[in-house]
Amino acid sequence: MLKKGILKTAASAVAVAAGCGFATSASANDDVLANIEAGNVVMPGIDYNQWNMTSFEQITPENVGELQMTWTLNTGLMDEFQAPPVVVGDVMYIVAPVATVQGDNSASNWVIALDLTTEGTVLWEFRPDVDREASLQACCGDQTRGIQYAEGKLFYQTLDGQVFALDAETGEALWRSIGADITIREHTPGNGVIVDDLYIIGNAGGEYGVRGKVSAFDINTGQTQWVMYSMGPNNEVGIGPRFDPVYAYMQMENPALSTWFGDSWRRGGGTVWAYIPVNLEENLFYYGTGNCGPWNPDYRREWGVVNLDENGELMDYFNNFCASTMARDTTSGELIWAFNQVPADPWDLDMTTPHQLIDYEGTNALINISRNGYVMVWDSATGELLRQPFMHTFVDVIMGWNMDTGLPVYNYGNWPFTDPADRDRYTDFEPEAGVGRDDYTGTEIDYCPGTSVRNWPSDAWNPDLGLMYTPNNTDCRSMVVFEGEYVAGEGYTLQRRSGPVPARWFGEDFPRGGTEYTWEQLTFNDNRAPAYAETIAVDPVAGEVVWTVGHDSLNRASIMSTSTGLVFQGSRADGAFHAYDGATGEELWKFRTGSGYSGSPISYIGPDGRQYIAVIGSNRSNLNVNPGDAPNDQARFNRGGATLYVFALPTSVAGN
Repeated sequence: MLKKGILKTAASAVAVAAGCGFATSASANDDVLANIEAGNVVMPGIDYNQWNMTSFEQITPENVGELQMTWTLNTGLMDEFQAPPVVVGDVMYIVAPVATVQGDNSASNWVIALDLTTEGTVLWEFRPDVDREASLQACCGDQTRGIQYAEGKLFYQTLDGQVFALDAETGEALWRSIGADITIREHTPGNGVIVDDLYIIGNAGGEYGVRGKVSAFDINTGQTQWVMYSMGPNNEVGIGPRFDPVYAYMQMENPALSTWFGDSWRRGGGTVWAYIPVNLEENLFYYGTGNCGPWNPDYRREWGVVNLDENGELMDYFNNFCASTMARDTTSGELIWAFNQVPADPWDLDMTTPHQLIDYEGTNALINISRNGYVMVWDSATGELLRQPFMHTFVDVIMGWNMDTGLPVYNYGNWPFTDPADRDRYTDFEPEAGVGRDDYTGTEIDYCPGTSVRNWPSDAWNPDLGLMYTPNNTDCRSMVVFEGEYVAGEGYTLQRRSGPVPARWFGEDFPRGGTEYTWEQLTFNDNRAPAYAETIAVDPVAGEVVWTVGHDSLNRASIMSTSTGLVFQGSRADGAFHAYDGATGEELWKFRTGSGYSGSPISYIGPDGRQYIAVIGSNRSNLNVNPGDAPNDQARFNRGGATLYVFALPTSVAGN
């Protein structure tokens, strides 16, 4: 029999729980820390730092090629699972989306407990009464993105705004609270974190004029302890004496109110639906906020006016704090610092991409491989940029950053205006750009890489290699904005797609890792991106992309790393689960499941002492083979449904 807790000494579970250089403090939940130290997976991201790295060391680059599938569980659902499994002792917990099994039988946000001693026997199921019709009106899928474990309880929320604590042993609901108003199409897709005796969650619904917020619930009673909004007056945002912004554009009275035109802040978006790291030394938690609402910026500033300084930087109406990174006190929810990553965002560049706490050359830092196309690194205590942001994926809306002001330099050729006359004042728009478009207005824009360069899926960090691993996408988008009115519960983006988009990418003289460029460098660049999507390894200190793996279709699969130097990720393009060398990107192993992937893989030590890798392969629909497809076409390898796959080394190998 092998020992259950085989942990790498240099990156012990204690270090992972507390963070490299981060000391534990009162903000941590002691039971969460103890379970992380024991090797249990009690939260998405594995630890408070959101490294999504396992410290078990049985599976290595040398033996990963011998991984074998040990058992599977067919969930029976034709839907996409975005939440990773949770493992406590010999029990695994998974949570389903708002899906349909067969006919009218719904599996809406069920929680399922599996016995790991019997290869996944179902111990119990919790089946909440979910307003399925309201849930399916959510902006961007019928998802929940995770469950949390602490003190014998499971915590999660259903998409229709219900917040639950369950008895982890029996599945009994211990309390129920409400975290969203579904009448205005506000939803709760499942992000959350346990700090001390609080369960902190966010919301979704920015495409419907919902105002972003985070809410804290008492883990024992479910009572709401506080609610803090992304924008509005200081008292509603949690801005008080402790808010001491580094950059001048936030050094004003009511910075989350006065940077909005009129009462547009009431419909400002900035919702919160990604994962939440916690700084146990500074007693802070962090998160990114979603797009500004509506997308049309004319409704959030003086109509058709963009006031710029001589450097091309915005001078007003920054629309704090949508598309931003936020740092709050773990106990009170007070806003300690914030950074507007896309001031006045008109491009749907949500910052709900993963944030992680790392050691950056001796400084405790917060890092974000951002949807704005740049790698952002801040002092985790103050929000000051520690280095010049550098580009990880081509974007043609931000041409660089001013380190003194903390503001981006925008390309206003790609800024949307409602009226052609307004656009003409700021840009040299070419009428030929309208060729081939339907309902041509003269205000169409094309921008790269569109809204999907990054999204919520988990990144992974390897502190020994100093690399962050992330999925990206390179497709571009077209857009035109138009006039409209806010109606509660209805869509409020005031934009649409506007036809075909160009194929722009870096030229050979502009390597990734660049920090600034001019539009002239890219105007005539009609190169195709090297791949539709990629898995990339980023060195935040050197400021470069170290390696890439290309995919032939959109791939938002979460990534897990190992302290032994491996990277695990699924690929929708080939329907396979992959293991890569973390230093080089070389593929070392793959197993074809014939499905897509979203939620992160996890690793745990099973009852027999072996290290296991578990992942849910899933797709939203039943993908039928087109009779015209060739036998090797991509569609042949990507089927509908959702199945849990569990892998391990043979016993003879795992014991060596």
